[in-house]
Amino acid sequence: VQAVLERLAGLEPWDLCSEAKVEKCRATRDLRSCGRTVQHLLTSCGHACLCLECCHRCDICPICRMPIPRSGEALKLRLYDECVDAGLLPFFQEEEFQEKEEDGPYWTLDAWRLCSFFDISVENSMASLVCHYVTDVCMDEAAISSDPVISMLLDGSVVKEWCKRTFLTTVRKLRDIYNSKPTQSKADVLDRHGKRLQGLCYVLDALEAPLTASSASLVELQQLLESVRIVIQHLDLMTWCIRQKFLDNVPSCFTSIAHWKVAFQERKWAANDRVWPEYMANTGRLGPKHAGALFIEDALSIGLGKDDGDSSNLMLDLGSLKHGNLATYQAPDSDYPPESTRAAVDALFLEGSSDLFFAKKAIFLYYLFDRHWTCPELQWRHVIEDYVMTFSIPRQSMLESFVFYLLDNKSDEALQEACRWIPEIVSPSLHPKVSLVLLERGRPDAALSVLQSTGRFRPREEILTPLPLSEAVTVVRVLLECSMLSEAYLYQQSHVKAIRTNTKQQKDEDVVASDWVQEMDVLLGEVCFICIRQNCMVKVLELPWKLDEEKVLRKCLLEQAIEDPSSSSGSLLAVFYLQRCRFSEAYAVHRRLLSLERQYIMENMSTDVVQRICEQRTKLMVRRTSVPDSLIYVVLCRKNRWRYSRKWSVSS
Repeated sequence: VQAVLERLAGLEPWDLCSEAKVEKCRATRDLRSCGRTVQHLLTSCGHACLCLECCHRCDICPICRMPIPRSGEALKLRLYDECVDAGLLPFFQEEEFQEKEEDGPYWTLDAWRLCSFFDISVENSMASLVCHYVTDVCMDEAAISSDPVISMLLDGSVVKEWCKRTFLTTVRKLRDIYNSKPTQSKADVLDRHGKRLQGLCYVLDALEAPLTASSASLVELQQLLESVRIVIQHLDLMTWCIRQKFLDNVPSCFTSIAHWKVAFQERKWAANDRVWPEYMANTGRLGPKHAGALFIEDALSIGLGKDDGDSSNLMLDLGSLKHGNLATYQAPDSDYPPESTRAAVDALFLEGSSDLFFAKKAIFLYYLFDRHWTCPELQWRHVIEDYVMTFSIPRQSMLESFVFYLLDNKSDEALQEACRWIPEIVSPSLHPKVSLVLLERGRPDAALSVLQSTGRFRPREEILTPLPLSEAVTVVRVLLECSMLSEAYLYQQSHVKAIRTNTKQQKDEDVVASDWVQEMDVLLGEVCFICIRQNCMVKVLELPWKLDEEKVLRKCLLEQAIEDPSSSSGSLLAVFYLQRCRFSEAYAVHRRLLSLERQYIMENMSTDVVQRICEQRTKLMVRRTSVPDSLIYVVLCRKNRWRYSRKWSVSS
C-alpha cells in the first residue's frame, strides 16, 4: 500500500488524467481492434495501449512503434489497477457503471476513475495532490488537449462535482452513525470522516481562490464550503460528546427539563423587573421599560438559523444530521434550555455561520455551567476542563462564559460569585452589558470598577472616542448611583464635546447638530430623573450649565411638574432662574406652575402639600423680586454685556 501511495504522490498532476482515462486495446485481431480494457503500461514507452494477451502477440507499440522487449518486465499495472490490487479501491466491473442523465455531463467512467484518485488522496492526508491538480491543471489556461476525454477531465467542474458527491455521501454516513447511538468505538470512523471533510475544505478553497465576484459558480462553491465547515464543527462537538457519553453519567442540577425551563423563565422575569426605564428625548419623560434580555438570549440572537435567502439542497441536507431528523429550523432562544445535550449540539452547530464557531463554543460552555453549577464541583469540573482543553478555549473566555451565567442567575450567591471573578476578566473587550447588569442588580460600586478597568470611564481625562449612547447612559447612571454627580456632569459634557469634534468633517451640519443634541438630551435627561429620584436636584441646579443644557433641564423639570404637580421640580426650576437673577424667566415659570397647581387643587381632595409649595414659592418670588433699583440696573447691564462698573460710577 505504501508503494502505491508513494507512486500516486509522486505523479505529476497532468498525468492523473492519463491514468484515469479508460484505454482500450488497439491491437488488431481478425481484421478488427481487440477493444479490451487495458490494465497495464508498456515499460518501454509508457503507453497504455495493449491488453495483457495482445502484449504477448505484438512486437511493437501500436502508438509509437517502439519494440516491446521480451526480456524482463515488459508490463506494469496502471495506477488505478494497482490501487485496486492494494485494496485502496474496491474491485469494480466496468459493466456495472451506468451513466445516468441526472448525473450530468461530467460524471463518466473516466471522471469516476479520476475521482477515485482524489478519494485515496483525501483519505490518506494527501489533499494537496488534489489542490495541485486544481491549480496546475484546471486553472491553467495552457492546459488543453485534442482528446475529448482528457479535455473533459481538465475541466474544474469534475472536481467540483466530486466535492459535492463526497460531501453528501459523508453526511449520509455520519447520519447513520449519529442515529445508531454511537460509542467510543466509532471514534476512529468519525476521525476518518473528519479528515475527509477537512481535505474537501482545502480543495474548495483552491477552486474558489481564482474566481471573481461576478463568477456564476462562486456562490455555489461558497455555499458548499460553508456547509462542509459546519459539518466539521458539528462533528468535532459530536466526537467530544461521544467521549463524554453525552453527559449521561454527569448529574444535572435540575431534576427534569421542565424544572430547568421554569428556572429559566424566572430569570427572564427577574431581568424584566430590574431593567431601568429609558429617557425619551422627544417627550422629555421616562419611556416604558424595554424587555430585559439575559446574556444567553443576546448570544442566541447572533443569527443562528438565518440564511441569506439562498436555499440550497446542500444546506437543507444538514437537517438530516439532527437528532430525530428534525430538519425544520426552530429558533434556539425560543427553546432554551434544550431537551438534551445532543439537541443543544444540533441547535448550535448545525445552524448559523461557520464564522461563529468561537461564539457557539462559548454558548455551549454557558450551557454546561447552567446544567451543573449548583451541583458539587467534583462531579462536573472534569467535564469543563476536558471541554476547554479539547477546543483550546482560553481561560479568559471560559471565565467570561461563567460570569455571564452567574449574572443571568437571579440568586444573590451567584451575584457574589460573579463579583469575585469579574476582576480576572476585565479588559477593553469585555461585554459592556456586564456593568449594566451589575448596576441593575444593585452593585453600582462593582459596575464603576468595571467601567474604570475597561477604560470606558477615565475620570478627569478628555474623551477622544465617544462610546455608543447606550454605554454612555450606563456610565452616567453608574456615576450618579455612586453619588458622583460632578463626575457625571463632566463626563456628559466631555462626551458631547467628543461627538461634536468627531463629526465636524461631515458636510451636513444639520445632521451633525442633531446627533450631539439628541445625545445631550438623553444624558441630561438621565441626570435629571435620577437626581429627582435621589432628592439631590438642588445640587444639580448649582452646577454651571450651558444654554443648550439649560433647555434640557427646563424641559425635564417642567415635564415632571406637569406629571406630578405635588413634586418640587417646578419650584426648583424657578429657584434655578432666581439664583441667576433671571427674574422674568423665573416669573414665567411661576405663573405656569400656578395654573397647574390650581387645576390640580380643583381635581383632587388632598392638596395640602401643593398649597404649601405654592405659598412658599410665591413668598420667595415676592422677596427675591423686590430688590433695589441699583441691583436691577446691574442685572440689565450684564444682560446687555455692558461694563457695569463704569455705569455704576456714573449712577453714583
